[in-house]
Amino acid sequence: MGMFGGGAGAGGWSTGIGGQAMGPHRASRNADGWDDDNLGKMYDAEVVKRLVPYLKDYKLLASMAFISMVVQAATSFIQPLLIGYTVKAGVNHDTERVYWMLGIMTALAVIGWGAAFTQQLSTAWMGNRLLLRLRTEMYEHMQGLSLSFYDEMEVGRMISRLTSDVTVMQELLTSGSLTFAADIVGLAIVVVVLLIYDWQLALVTFAVVPPLVAVMVWWSSHARKAFVEVRVKISALYGTLAENVSGVRAVQSMSREGENSRRFDQLNQENRNANVWAGLLSAAIMPVIELAVSIAMAAVIIWGGYRALHGNAADTGEIAALFGVLTAFTIYVGRFFDPIRDLVLQYTMLQRAMAGGERIFEVLDTKARIVDREDAIELDHVDGRVDFDHVDFHYVEGVPILRDVDLHVEPGETIAFVGHTGAGKTTITSLVSRGYEVTGGAIRIDGHDIRDVKRRSLTRHMGVVLQTPYLFSGTVRENIAYGRSDATDEEVKRAAKAVGADEFIERLPQKYDTVLQQRGQNVSIGQRQLISFARAILAAPRILVLDEATAYVDTQTEVIIQKALRELLKNRTSFVIAHRLSTIREATRIVVLDQGQVAEIGTHEELLEKGGIYANLYKMTYEREQAARAESQLGEDEAVARRRRGDYLAAQPAAGGQ
Repeated sequence: MGMFGGGAGAGGWSTGIGGQAMGPHRASRNADGWDDDNLGKMYDAEVVKRLVPYLKDYKLLASMAFISMVVQAATSFIQPLLIGYTVKAGVNHDTERVYWMLGIMTALAVIGWGAAFTQQLSTAWMGNRLLLRLRTEMYEHMQGLSLSFYDEMEVGRMISRLTSDVTVMQELLTSGSLTFAADIVGLAIVVVVLLIYDWQLALVTFAVVPPLVAVMVWWSSHARKAFVEVRVKISALYGTLAENVSGVRAVQSMSREGENSRRFDQLNQENRNANVWAGLLSAAIMPVIELAVSIAMAAVIIWGGYRALHGNAADTGEIAALFGVLTAFTIYVGRFFDPIRDLVLQYTMLQRAMAGGERIFEVLDTKARIVDREDAIELDHVDGRVDFDHVDFHYVEGVPILRDVDLHVEPGETIAFVGHTGAGKTTITSLVSRGYEVTGGAIRIDGHDIRDVKRRSLTRHMGVVLQTPYLFSGTVRENIAYGRSDATDEEVKRAAKAVGADEFIERLPQKYDTVLQQRGQNVSIGQRQLISFARAILAAPRILVLDEATAYVDTQTEVIIQKALRELLKNRTSFVIAHRLSTIREATRIVVLDQGQVAEIGTHEELLEKGGIYANLYKMTYEREQAARAESQLGEDEAVARRRRGDYLAAQPAAGGQ
């Protein structure tokens, strides 16, 4: 345990969304409170109710698409009727009527094509707009949520909601919803046409529906479980894959390749088996529907033939009419089952859309824990006085993280927080920037309770430098100016020079226009730190929160970083989670946290004289730093030789640079 080890992960105690405890209805959900494995109801009225307003905003496009779809369906359903008349005319050798029917069918085909084109164009246009709106709304909402939300929601699941869930909702709101509507309308039309055309043959056709419905009910219950199982297995497979790829260095260093391969193979086999069963179920239902179509057609032909043989169809005209009716009916039987085919094919899409809608609205319904009060004030100027008045904090009721922290900081002071891992260092700095709300007492800046200040106003005067410097994809210049997009090139360069970053930036291929890879992977750890310092300098905050990096860097870079730190901390109120002895010694005051309470407070010399917690921690850290320095001055062979002799402290580098 290092002297100045990082604090416990913020929000690590939370169990549900927003830190609320899970209820029984969430029993099947993941540890973060989000249900990714539930495929959703076949139909969720609440989700549909929430979706209607989105379509209302595109009434014209939706109306055009729906009308076009109805026109297309109408032309499609009129065609069999015309084919029947054409057959009848052909049997009666009525050539003129045959040509008329062919002309009308051609015209209807053109109209149907135009309607289909209009429908596709309208749904595509509407779908893209809906996709843009849903993703923008989700992104903006998630950007405004409190840190507790991000403590509980995994990054992969957030991205899933912004991508796959929104995409499946777009499909439902455009082609899906309109297809369902068209299928229902088409089904109603064909039922009416069949009954009017010949009610006896219609009843023969409908006779296959009850057993088909019974089969589909049985199929849907089993298919639902199979689809859920596929989602569970693929989720486990992807999770293991992502974990092993991300931790490949640890995997290889511990020779875990074989064990991990066997585990992955097992999950892969389970995923394959689940997919095979789901595939079998999916493959089985369509032949059942086709069998029903064939039975219905055969029944229609048999019943029609029976009527021809035992009825009153004595003359050619009646026989021709019967031929026309049978021809039209056999086509209509196929059309009758078309909507059923569509509904079966879109069964899983509808389920996923319902589940996706539930997950999307679950996020959109999440309220930010930290919201500005109606009478919140703007802070136009900040001197930098910060007061902690008997501050308490917990993530979960009954599990205190900070207790009765009472501290008063004058403008320009540098306060170094030290303590064992889990002492509350990270938490207390998060409270200063109002990443979380205190649960007892108050934090005041220049006499104003930060809960009475608009949060954006507060963050304008505050800078936060994280322990792991986070650089974004973009140029070096863009990263330095991230907090001040209006900064000039000269201001960016001046900030870089102030922290000693200008020298290495000028050596980069494109200098300040060099594009950094994700998280700045194409520059060293020390260079990332310097860029993050330059970013903080440029933002010119009056209050700075700094979680000092623990990563080991070479001696030359260490000197540059220490100089940059002095420049960064100069003339501003600073709260530092300190890891380096030089930073601790130069702090105005040192606050020692122990189990969430202020155990000691004073200067470096005062705390050493007390001989308490700080003195013991300092002794351990000092020995480690001395060992690191000693080894850096030794040759590699000498360091190895000392280790073999057991001269551990003389040759052991400090973990994490401590």
